[in-house]
Amino acid sequence: MWRFGWNRKRVLGGTGIGELLVPAGYGTDPAVRAVCEAVLGGELAPGLTLLADTRDDPHARVHAAEALGRAAVQRIGDVAELAEDGADQADVLLWVGHTLLADAQRRPGSSRADRKGLAAALQEVRIPLETSAELRPDDAAPWTALQTVAMGLGANRDEKDRLWREITDRAPALFPAHMTRVRTLSPTRGGTTEEMFASAGASADVAPEGDPLPAVLALAHAEHLRGEEKRLVAEGKNPEIAHLGLGRLHGEPVQELFDLARSWAENAVPHVYDTQAHHLFGWAFHRAGMPDPARWHLGSVGRHSCDLPWSFFGAPRAETARAMAELGVDPTAHDTVGGDPRRDP
Repeated sequence: MWRFGWNRKRVLGGTGIGELLVPAGYGTDPAVRAVCEAVLGGELAPGLTLLADTRDDPHARVHAAEALGRAAVQRIGDVAELAEDGADQADVLLWVGHTLLADAQRRPGSSRADRKGLAAALQEVRIPLETSAELRPDDAAPWTALQTVAMGLGANRDEKDRLWREITDRAPALFPAHMTRVRTLSPTRGGTTEEMFASAGASADVAPEGDPLPAVLALAHAEHLRGEEKRLVAEGKNPEIAHLGLGRLHGEPVQELFDLARSWAENAVPHVYDTQAHHLFGWAFHRAGMPDPARWHLGSVGRHSCDLPWSFFGAPRAETARAMAELGVDPTAHDTVGGDPRRDP
């Protein structure tokens, strides 16, 4: 699956691209980013309005809840108090759950004490999310966040499958849930390579026409590569040598990804997770040594940087900037992104 001999150090220096990139943690939709800016400034009412407006659109609701959670990490108590002011209980609890989750994900996890603290924090996240799910039974958003919690806690397969059924019963093609499903089935989390790729392939099969969902297959390749690098390092290989030794994606896997990406591009319908899909395909084609499709996909993200899949192989913004520099991508060519690029979620 992976060819030898890719030299990751052939990069263009001094581009400053990384300084131009804006993390997508506060959303990629301008309206969502504007609301997050308001929340960061202490104005919470627009967040409630946004959640109310997205109740009938699972993708928009998950996208908004994730972004609002990150924006409110310093205001968890203020968000919780909204319920006492007559706000919709399910919306408030969904927001509280995502805020607690965003806070937990910022915790270090290197030491045993860190991992115990993270596990305790993730257990706390479950309470508001489960209550939100009870209050609004048709809402897939709390179940999607609970799926992320379960992955962080290393839940058993029965629990992972249960949560997956809850999500797909409500929103069968929910992009972020399919991404998490692929990751939970990776060998590093108790699954197998075969299961992971089968899940990613099934995601591509059920994708509506013009939907970015097939990009999760690129995520499966990134998870596979990361797992192989970890295995080689555990066996005593130098991390850089392990990375170089695995080389490029090539052959049938690349052709399959190319066909899926082309079909999506030809029939694309605007989608709130388009940027994430472009990053996934852009990473895959860059890794495969296919500059033209990689350049097109990474040229389509503007200044938005996404953690996945770049964070598997280093600091995500730096890895994205390195790829853009190699490809000659100018992230400001079609700049529609507001906000301060130095402000991280």
